[in-house]
Amino acid sequence: MSNNDIAIAVSGLVSGGAAISRKPPYLVLLKDGSGKTAMEERFISLDKPELLNGFIQVKGVYCEVSESKIIATFNDILSNSPKENIVEMLFPNHRISSIRSLAFSAIKNVSPTR
Repeated sequence: MSNNDIAIAVSGLVSGGAAISRKPPYLVLLKDGSGKTAMEERFISLDKPELLNGFIQVKGVYCEVSESKIIATFNDILSNSPKENIVEMLFPNHRISSIRSLAFSAIKNVSPTR
């Protein structure tokens, strides 16, 4: 290796060779309609949603599975999603039901020190 060469680690690759973002993914729950006709859509954002005037800007994929399944398997869902399904969207604030970080976990294994 000469002084101009740069070593790049491959730890950010999955078995299929697709790069995984080190930014934490977020689950955006969207409501459409109200009352008995209300529907909910789920969108996995690849990074933190950017707040704009009355909108959030996100880049990610729509997901048809349940919220609990997304929370449990979001890494698999993202790594198995075709690159063609990744879209950049602007969602109006009134459609957003919730935004949840998928990487944050309040459960920590703490061992007592003596």
